[in-house]
Amino acid sequence: MRTGIRRLFFSIEKFGIPLSLMEGTGRIRNLDSINTQKLIKKADRILTGELEYYSCHRKLIDDPPNWFVNPFSAQVFPGSGLHWTKIPDFQEGFGDIKNLWETSRFNWLTILARAFAVSSNRTYTEVGNRWLRDWLQNNPLNQGPNWKCGQEASVRVFNLLNMTIIINSDSDINLSLSDVVYAHLKRISSNIRYGLAQDNNHGTSESAALFIGASWLHSKYPNKYPDTKYFALKGRKWFENRIEKLIDDDGGFSQYSTNYHRVFLDTMIFAEYWRSELSLPSFSHLAYEKIREAINWLVIFTDPLSGHTPNLGSNDGAQLLNLHSCNYRDFRPTIQTANVLFNQKAIFPKGEWDEPLIWLNVGTIRYPLEIVPRKSQTFKGGYAYMSGNNTWAMIRFPNFNFRPSHNDIFHFDLWNNGKNVVHDSGTYSYYPEDKDRNLNFKSVHFHNTVSFDGKEQMPEVSKFILGDWIEPDFVREITQAGNCQVWEGQYTTSNRCVHHRRVILEENVWLVEDELLGDFEHAIIGFNISLKHDSIRGGVVEGGDIRIRLPKNASHKIVEISCSHYYMEKHLTQRIETTVRAPGLYRTSFELLK
Repeated sequence: MRTGIRRLFFSIEKFGIPLSLMEGTGRIRNLDSINTQKLIKKADRILTGELEYYSCHRKLIDDPPNWFVNPFSAQVFPGSGLHWTKIPDFQEGFGDIKNLWETSRFNWLTILARAFAVSSNRTYTEVGNRWLRDWLQNNPLNQGPNWKCGQEASVRVFNLLNMTIIINSDSDINLSLSDVVYAHLKRISSNIRYGLAQDNNHGTSESAALFIGASWLHSKYPNKYPDTKYFALKGRKWFENRIEKLIDDDGGFSQYSTNYHRVFLDTMIFAEYWRSELSLPSFSHLAYEKIREAINWLVIFTDPLSGHTPNLGSNDGAQLLNLHSCNYRDFRPTIQTANVLFNQKAIFPKGEWDEPLIWLNVGTIRYPLEIVPRKSQTFKGGYAYMSGNNTWAMIRFPNFNFRPSHNDIFHFDLWNNGKNVVHDSGTYSYYPEDKDRNLNFKSVHFHNTVSFDGKEQMPEVSKFILGDWIEPDFVREITQAGNCQVWEGQYTTSNRCVHHRRVILEENVWLVEDELLGDFEHAIIGFNISLKHDSIRGGVVEGGDIRIRLPKNASHKIVEISCSHYYMEKHLTQRIETTVRAPGLYRTSFELLK
């Protein structure tokens, strides 16, 4: 890249600007009134110049949008005319490049298409076509920041082809759309080894887009695009390879993140849908086995009452299966759709999370409910799941086959009656504005665990890489005797400090025991709490439906810290910090009052 050699593989090519890419007869879908109202309201906001970023932030935009503006800072990207190989990963003074990429993922396209399908109002397709034409005119192939990432090109392929399903597009009369898809496949294919080398969602997304897009083109125009057969075979090969390598036998994903786990399953949904739709051979037996285990993994760590999950690991705001109007934090649409496609069973009773199945022409009524047992267990990727009566917890322990992203070893995440009462702080942004540069959500100081002398558990080598990966001294399986469950583990830091954590559940009380050893001046035991607590009285914090008893022989305080539920969103939450200055055993109990 620095020598300019890489540029030789990617020529800049202007698009022929078509009159229409959203060309279809429309197919009226029978959504329930609530889903229809939500959808039309969201689509109408787009018509009035308001776009939603990361399923959270409503920003006023031009019609069509400026594809090179950061709506959070109003800064315009300075290198829109450069070849993508000349553009740095992080542009000083511009902010997070993902804020620019978000508009060019075309999530708005499937919203407009769905609104057209339920209303037959061609205003939605007129706006969609105007925006697509403008994007093609201002983003020649391989020019500008919107071509820098192969995964971003892959998401556009997903949305373009999903649009054809929604509006019943006759691709035989829409050669322009085919040319656009083919251009994206050339960009993805020529640099896919970079995505594969990450051992994460880049490889799964790019290989899936290559397989899906090339298979679709080859089925429609087997002679027009001669290398699509090669692209499809290449995509299938790496797609199966990524599944088999990146998914543990018990379903965990390489990125140690609930949201990236959802991104993985959304990608699997698209690949399986198009494989079936185009009557292509099945994927490998091992791939299907691992996908089914990955579904079960996400079911276990999804709260059955709220549909939310722990805010585990990196969370970049991605929601690829954007064929519904549920909240971004609700994981039920992905779980329901994936389980119907791969297991021919529904996980949840009929609800608004079924909408993707309607657009994919799959019903839920004829599928029986599958009960996935939520039993206490440990997972190979470094997770313990403990379950009680309307309460459950996740404990994170180190067992890294792939690179960790957060200093969250022994993080304790507690749920009660659908509420995340002791929680993770999330991610916020990979490249925050200058005023927020001190907010390192990956830090041990934002997780429910222990820090020694203010140091990180693993040092940050670069923005996405941690060094000195910690290995556990031991991790026990969960034991149960009567109403009592116990999990415990231990690790040693590079400074020879030892953290031994034991988590005990007995009826309605969770006890977290931290035994701390080593030559440290002070250690902080921290817990983020979602309920408002004004003070500590006699070592007890109480509010709402929880009572927290803090360790003795220690000092305590409640501080305000930032927390993020959506990308680029932050709000204040409270954190209990217990400071200890000597080795010993320290107990924190969480008594659930309801």
